[in-house]
Parts: sequence; structure tokens; C-alpha cells
Amino acid sequence: MFPTSELEIFKWAAGALLAANLLAMALFVLFAKLPNGKLKNAIRNIIFEIDRAADNMENADKRRSAIQQVGDVLGWRRILIPAALLGWIIDLEVKAVRKMQQVTDCPNLHEEDDNDAKGNTSATKTTRFTGQE
Repeated sequence: MFPTSELEIFKWAAGALLAANLLAMALFVLFAKLPNGKLKNAIRNIIFEIDRAADNMENADKRRSAIQQVGDVLGWRRILIPAALLGWIIDLEVKAVRKMQQVTDCPNLHEEDDNDAKGNTSATKTTRFTGQE
């Protein structure tokens, strides 16, 4: 049962975004509350991918590419959504991920990886993340 009208497509898209945000928030809360173990490591890997997607959308070229791809997908249905609106939605999603990280006291996992890659072994910049224990 595929949506046939623009209104139905809008409702499905809004529902999908809401469901994705609720799932992400549940994962962040579980990560913050669970003791170290296999489940916490599995959730950490999922959060790592969410964080990577948010990092990609903060990159202007990748953001522009994502907007173009969404526009192309919707274009075949002759549904024209302004790029500014798609950009605004992406910005809100990135902001929501960053807010969830802050509220649940989850670190930006990629910042830690960047420090490791740069060979930062000094205590100049640390995160609260203790790694896989």
C-alpha cells in the first residue's frame, strides 16, 4: 500500500522522521544508563553510525548532495520540495542528534577517533567516553 497523494507522502515522511528521532533518543538514553557490556557496545556502534551521519550532514558538500538526492527521488513523483526546506529538515535532524548527545551525556564519538588518528596522547583534549571496557 504505497502513498498515492502528496499529502499521504508527507504524512509518511513526517511519521518516519518522528519514529527515527524517538528510536535515536531511546538508543542515546540506553547508552547513557546501561553498564558496560555487550549490549552497550552494540548500542555504541549504532550511535557511532548516527554520529557519522550527522557529521556528514554538517559537511556542506555532502549536505548539498543529500538534498539533491532527496529532490531527485521525489522529483519522479513530481513532488517539488524546495532545497531550503530540505536543508532546514537536515539541519534540525543534526541539531537533534547533537542535543541528544548533550542531554544524555554521550560523547561525540568521532572527536575521540580524530584525536586518536592525530596521535593526541596528551591530556589536552579528553572526552567522557571510556572506550570498550
